Amino acid sequence: MEGDDFVPDEVRSPQEIARRALALFGVVGLALGSPRSEVIEWLNDHNLHEALSPGELKFIKNQRPSSKQKINFSWQAERLTVLLWALNFVEQLPDADKQCDTRVFKLCIPPFSEQSVEQFISRAILRSENELWEEAERARDLHWQARDAQLNNRTPRDPVDIEVVQERHHAINWVTGYCGLDWDEVTTDT
Repeated sequence: MEGDDFVPDEVRSPQEIARRALALFGVVGLALGSPRSEVIEWLNDHNLHEALSPGELKFIKNQRPSSKQKINFSWQAERLTVLLWALNFVEQLPDADKQCDTRVFKLCIPPFSEQSVEQFISRAILRSENELWEEAERARDLHWQARDAQLNNRTPRDPVDIEVVQERHHAINWVTGYCGLDWDEVTTDT
């Protein structure tokens, strides 16, 4: 319909996802205790500051983030895992009831990997759209199971940690261009 603000879902480019992954790596690193000055310098040196979302930028600029802010941003490691999976850097996602192993990030993300930031972005290759859409559906279903079980005070059908799956659901929705929403605006409807 003409005049509607509907934006169709469209999978984002591998380069956009790679830049988002690098920016998020800096944010998660800061939340997990990396030296603030080093993270900011790395983001600035590689023009990744522009890839930060408004919420991330606010966190980065905060000289004294609260413990709660650090915890909330550290949970976004689960989002980063999904971005790396979408880019074929992670073979498969951990089970929905298991947190990701953040040590994996250093194996594939500069400055710790053997490739530069520029190579990481330019060589980025996405999984097939079919795989991405299947994962989006799986994340939505698992998230729904977890919410339904929580609301009805019962065990979900499949083993699932609601916090883990909510973060992963957010990331895959962004990857698949959920209503064209920006990173901070993506919803995780179930």
